[in-house]
Amino acid sequence: MTSAPAERPTESEPEDRVPPGTEKVRGGLWRNRDFLKLWSGETVAAIGAQVTQLALPMLLLSTLGASSAEVGLVAGMQYLPALCVTPFAGLVIDMFDRRLVLLVANLARAVALAVVPVLYLTDTLTVPTLCLIAFVVGAGTSVFDVAYLAYLPALVPQRDLVDANSKLQGSYSVAQIGGSSVGGLLIRALGAWLAILANVVAYLAAFVTMLLIRHREPPRERSSTGRPRAADLLTGVRLLWRDRTLRVLSMRAGWFNLCEQAILTLFLVYAVKELGMDAGGVGFVLAFGSIASLAGAFVARRAGNRFGFPGILILASSASSLAPLLLLPTGPGSGWNFTLATLTFAVYGFGLTIYNVHVVAFRQSVIPTEVLGRATAAYRMLTYGTLPIGAFLGGLLGGRLGLWNSILAFALASVVGWLLFIAACRRLPAPEREGVSAQ
Repeated sequence: MTSAPAERPTESEPEDRVPPGTEKVRGGLWRNRDFLKLWSGETVAAIGAQVTQLALPMLLLSTLGASSAEVGLVAGMQYLPALCVTPFAGLVIDMFDRRLVLLVANLARAVALAVVPVLYLTDTLTVPTLCLIAFVVGAGTSVFDVAYLAYLPALVPQRDLVDANSKLQGSYSVAQIGGSSVGGLLIRALGAWLAILANVVAYLAAFVTMLLIRHREPPRERSSTGRPRAADLLTGVRLLWRDRTLRVLSMRAGWFNLCEQAILTLFLVYAVKELGMDAGGVGFVLAFGSIASLAGAFVARRAGNRFGFPGILILASSASSLAPLLLLPTGPGSGWNFTLATLTFAVYGFGLTIYNVHVVAFRQSVIPTEVLGRATAAYRMLTYGTLPIGAFLGGLLGGRLGLWNSILAFALASVVGWLLFIAACRRLPAPEREGVSAQ
């Protein structure tokens, strides 16, 4: 999606807030070379990550004969850094050059994943070693995701943030389409370990792409208050809690992610063991759902203009939160298994992408740039920190209650969270873009 041409501000229309050291690029984002490098690097890394997201569970199921609890354990370890690494990542990102942080995170992920093929070929691959590798990769991802979101406003004027986030969300959807489908084909033809090796190459390619970014952020001044580092770590959490809109968005995302990760963990096992899908079938379901995500990225800006900020959040969250209910009629022997699974991920992806585009742009607009890294890290700690809980609970309950019953339980829990969010969202004020206090 191309961006609208930049308009000259009138006397009654203030200039966009542009971070120090950044010039407004005429001609939109397509002529912003540094943004295009960031975008392409993030896209390549996301494609590789999607391949691994499918390859790791398939490696566990096919090579190690893992149970649903073990699949949930490895998935949970990949998201556990959201709780214990992300808060420190935010502080580091606000202290050091964010481009350098992106480079180190990509390199760390590549090195960690490169160990998997070595262990596989030497027949020393175990569930504990995969847990450790998943944790290191998750730590790199936690740092990378916070860093690029905090780095984006340094490359893009405020008026282009929604457009930039739409493009990034669109690339993530393309990554899901390509990564899931290509990953499924690679696993079927060559094995899961080679699919993971492809992700190593993707992270190295992203490293090179971001190395070419020319923009350099101005040096950051140390805080003159002499506050201890522990107080700095809490800055982002306090900022999110004081602002009513950010508080509601944080709580909603945390509950949604818990339910979503539990359902996804259960579905991967359910699809293979109960619905009879192979890696290619699962990859196709996820890829087709990502096509809808891409469509959501294309319409996000226009939909937001049409319905307004609270309105678009309500509509988009309705689609993503209610979509798992479509899985409930599935069952062994049902002819609608594949169709309903594909429809579920399509509706889910469409709504979630629209929602994320506007929430991310809102945060980037209202949070001061000097604390954006810590605030983004705090948001991801509160919201992504529930992902390992969802993976652990999904795998555990799947072995105790049965896969289908567990999917039902978490689908209903997602609906409860959606109803509470709707009630809170109707009372939210219209967003103001001047920024919230960082005191």
